[in-house]
Parts: sequence; C-alpha cells; structure tokens
Amino acid sequence: MLTTYKTLQDKLQEVPWDSSERGVWIKLIDPTAEEILQLSAAAQIPEYFFRFAIDEDDCPRIIVGQNCILAIIHVPLSRGEDRYETSPLSIILTPHTTITISNDLVQILPDHNDGSRFLFDTAKRTHFFFQILYHADTVFLKYIRKIRRRTDEIELSLRKSTTNEEVFQLLDLEKGLTYFTAALRGNVIVAETILRMRSNPQMRHLLQMHEEDEDVLESVIIENKRALQLVQTYSEILSSMMDAFSSVINNNLNHIMKFLASATVLVSIPTMISSFWSMTLPVPGDDTTIGFWLVLLLALTTSCCAGLYLRKKGIF
Repeated sequence: MLTTYKTLQDKLQEVPWDSSERGVWIKLIDPTAEEILQLSAAAQIPEYFFRFAIDEDDCPRIIVGQNCILAIIHVPLSRGEDRYETSPLSIILTPHTTITISNDLVQILPDHNDGSRFLFDTAKRTHFFFQILYHADTVFLKYIRKIRRRTDEIELSLRKSTTNEEVFQLLDLEKGLTYFTAALRGNVIVAETILRMRSNPQMRHLLQMHEEDEDVLESVIIENKRALQLVQTYSEILSSMMDAFSSVINNNLNHIMKFLASATVLVSIPTMISSFWSMTLPVPGDDTTIGFWLVLLLALTTSCCAGLYLRKKGIF
C-alpha cells in the first residue's frame, strides 16, 4: 500500500501521489512488485534498495547509493498479549523525497502532532528522517514500560500459583526483550554511522544537517542507549524472576502435597480403629449397646489429637 504525505500549514496531511512532487513522505506498507517498479523509476532508486528494504531478516545498517541513502532500523511490534517482536523499517532518503518501507503496520510517527515534541515537516528531509529515528526510540521505551507493568501483574499472581502458565508468560516477555536488545544495538550503530557521515562532503546533498538536526540526532543516540540499558536491566530482572518463581511454584506444590499427606494420616486413624472393632474375634465393648459410640468417640478423639500435634509442628 502506497500513501503520500506532505506538511501543509504545519500539519501532516495525506496528498495524492505525484512523481514530480517534492518534499513529500511516501509511506509503503507491504509493497507490491508494481509499486516498487513504479517508485524505483520515478525516484531513480536502484531496485536492490527495495529488495534490502523488504527483507525481514536484514539487520540494521546504512547503504549509500549514488543519489540516495538506505537506512534500515528495527522497530518494536506487539503480536498480542505478552508477545513482542521487532520488524524492520527501511528509510530511503533522496534529494527531494523521504520514503519509508515496512512489511508490517508499524507506528512510524505519533498519531497527532499535538503533544509531540517535534513539528513534522516533510520538506526538511534530514530533520524529518531524524524525527522518525527518535520516535522509534520512544516506542521502544513505551513497550518497555508496558512490559514492566505486566511483569508486576504476573508477579502478584505467581505468589499463589501452582501452574506454569505465569512462567510461560514471563518467558514470552523475556523473549521480547531479547528481540529489543538485538534491535537497539543495531539501531545505535545506524545512528552513530549517520553521525560520522555528517563530516563527509559527498553526503551533504543527501544529509543537509543544521544545528537543530544535530541536536535531534544526539537525542536519538541518547534515547537509543537509554532504551538499550533499560532493556538489558529488565531482561536480567526477568531472568532472575523466572528462576525465583520456579522455586516458588515448587514450594507451593510441596505445601499442597504436605497438606494432602497430613489429611490422609488423619483420615486413616478412624479407619484403622474401626477395622479393629469390625473383626469377628471378641473385642472390648462388643456386647454393649453403646459400643459403636465408644469406638466412634475414640476414633474422633485420636484424630483430633493427631491433628493438633501436626498443627503444632507446622505440618498441617
């Protein structure tokens, strides 16, 4: 799907696609072969750029062409409750256009300009490019906070759990943090590579950087490293929690087994006493009318005494 946006009157608005239009943002989601050929010819972008851009297994990196730059980063993606992954987001910079390509529906920019730190201007390509990188880091931080809150919820339910369901949920969260760690490391390399490219005079026609652009790029690197540090910290915490909660589950099961064993002992005492008086041999009290009640009283008294003893020892 191809969508074109342009900043008009300080607002990002959707406009019809025109190959001669300058200062626009072309957004491609799961592009078709026809859209790739059409855009490649109109923007004079090599086709292999698009092949790299739609490769789901491609790692974050920078590819420099004659008239364009391809930057591949990874952005977070939620696949459902407790399931987080990353998806590649490719950004192609040409002298007049910014193109983003993704296989999945990912959040490239905030939903609204209102409340955002930046004003998005598609005509300022370099600045707009850095804003996309910055927003990717903010999305990482948002998902990291959601994982932290979800971990606290699972921790509360795990205190009394005797099943592995919560452990599997933590495993999914830890798996997502592992994806985040790999993605953020690659994104840091991309941002630092762009920072080194600013001094290359051959890149100035593609990366026209001003002082405000450098400030945004530095913010990108800072937020990227901050997100990476948080992901690594929470990943270590989750790993420790999984080990601890496995022990908690085993301990809860041991308490249940101990309770059942104690209950079995208490139930077996009346059974044993009544078995003695059910034999065909002569037994005390078999010739009296209250023999049954005497046996019943003896069984209950013995069971109560055993229960109090087990309770005192902390077994029952």
